[in-house]
Order: sequence, then structure tokens, then C-alpha cells
Amino acid sequence: MPYEAPDPEDPMLLVGVGLPGDEASQREMICAFAEEFARMGFDEACILELFRRPFYAGAHAAYRELGEARVVSMIHETLEVWGRIRLVDREPEEEGASDD
Repeated sequence: MPYEAPDPEDPMLLVGVGLPGDEASQREMICAFAEEFARMGFDEACILELFRRPFYAGAHAAYRELGEARVVSMIHETLEVWGRIRLVDREPEEEGASDD
């Protein structure tokens, strides 16, 4: 079978569908995206920029529907909880090493 013409009977064929949503589901999506990026160490400005970019379709749709003020408020609330976490990657100390 050629690459350009997938078999419509193929059970592994990816199919995307749109699901109806209301304002509550948009708020939940904003919280989920904001929490995910806050836990990765993004600050408020970086997270807001992700919502502004059409490339991030789900986040951008919520941004368009609820408006920037609501999104900023929800990002701020999320950062109050998750914005204090900072991950630091360090090499393990060698055994027998001393502070002398």
C-alpha cells in the first residue's frame, strides 16, 4: 500500500474528532495547560505566550473564548500553587568525598 493513500479499513489509522465543550471545560483546559507548564518551570509571561500562539490549538481556543484577562487570572492562580517549585539537576556526590 502506498504511503500517501492509507487504507480506510486500517484499525491503526489516526482519526481526530472535535468534541463539544462549554465554558467549564475551557476553564479546566486552561488550568491543565497552566499547571503542566508551571510544573516545568515556566513563568507567567511564558505560559501566557503559549496561550496566545495559534500553534497550540487547544490552549489558543480557550484563550480566544474566555479572553486574556480570564486566562491571566487562572495562570496566576496556578502559579500560586505550582510556581514555587524549582527543579535543580545536580551530579551525585562521590563516595568518600569530604568538605575539607
